Amino acid sequence: MNPLYLKISRRLVPLLILLYLVAFLDRVNISFAALTMNRDLNIGDNLFGLAAGMFFLGYFLFEVPGNLMLLRVGARRWIMMLMVAWGLLSMATAFVPGPAMYILLRFLLGSAEAGFYPGVILYLTFWLPPSVRSSIMAWFVTAIPLSNLIGAPVSNAILLHVHSAGLHGWQWLFILEGAPAVLLGVLVLFLLPDRPEHVNWLTAKEKQTLQIDLDPSAGKHSNTPHSLLQALTAQPSVYLWSLAYFCFALGLYGLGFWIPLVLKSHGMRPESLGWAAALPYLAAIFVMILWSRSSDRHRERRFHLTAAYLAAAAGFLLAAFAPSAMIAIAGFAVAACGILAAMPVFWSASTVRLAGPMVAAHIAVINSIGNLGGFFGPVAMGWLRQTTHSYVAGLASMAVCLACGALVAALLLKPSSTMIAAKETPAPSGDL
Repeated sequence: MNPLYLKISRRLVPLLILLYLVAFLDRVNISFAALTMNRDLNIGDNLFGLAAGMFFLGYFLFEVPGNLMLLRVGARRWIMMLMVAWGLLSMATAFVPGPAMYILLRFLLGSAEAGFYPGVILYLTFWLPPSVRSSIMAWFVTAIPLSNLIGAPVSNAILLHVHSAGLHGWQWLFILEGAPAVLLGVLVLFLLPDRPEHVNWLTAKEKQTLQIDLDPSAGKHSNTPHSLLQALTAQPSVYLWSLAYFCFALGLYGLGFWIPLVLKSHGMRPESLGWAAALPYLAAIFVMILWSRSSDRHRERRFHLTAAYLAAAAGFLLAAFAPSAMIAIAGFAVAACGILAAMPVFWSASTVRLAGPMVAAHIAVINSIGNLGGFFGPVAMGWLRQTTHSYVAGLASMAVCLACGALVAALLLKPSSTMIAAKETPAPSGDL
């Protein structure tokens, strides 16, 4: 990688990975809390799916305004406010008296987190040209498998072994995993710069080089916030990108919310669930980084994106019809590799295709509409589980949706469209 972008990535990406790790853990740790919380609060599979999905309803409503607010107040202050808010809401979940308050807090948590992920995607376009963005996005997205790789055994250990002050293990899980968001939110004020021109660790020549490299893409992004109406009257292709991301989100949160419960249904012992649920994400880390580097090196998005979607679909089918927990884990591993390999390629392709003065709104629209998959997926999965008394129908439905996502992605990136390579600067030599 170009030394300039290696320098920028080393400064910014580790902190962003840590922030996203905490964010993702706070949204999916209910998958382990549910192992005992559902019994204590009298929550069935259908209600659990609804509560899991309510996060994304709040996410949908507040994501576009959130990304426009980042442009208005700056990344540093906005991300700080979001993290403190969602950390406190996550901790408050420990004290819900019943299902109604639990569902409300999930909605509020999604509202608070809505501006973070699309904000980071936009933030990276201020610092990195398209030719390296997929690789850097892959490193950022490692927060998802890392949050599961670290969070799954930690969450399971808290659930099983931390019981004090009259609180259950699931209550301590929310308290102990929500507190880091508040602490890190305060640190963001001091550690995260808003723009390249605000830092002293880049020389004047490096800033000039960066500005030249960004001009074909991020240089066209307006710093002036646009209205919500303008965002929602975006060019039609934005909604096709949103549909592709909707299919992706179904799979991503199908993994995040249901792996422990599916493995438990295969008879896996509670003390083994943490590490078993983490294994699929260990494989996904390496596949995701290698796949995104391949996409950047060849400046090719269509095959890399559609193949990743189809691999995820195959993994869910294997997990759906698995006769044992070990085969289900293998299926989830294939699904995790496909889903997480798709993510950085998706955003690299979409941000280049939609580059322009409305890119902040476009990113937010795609992520907000797309993440409704995180609402409908858990709700449908919970209903199918409660209706059929099996996870087969739900997992197979996710496979079908991911196959549809592959078709939409292939249409969006068809060769007859303006080629991505023509819009991107030449790929840098060297590896990340």
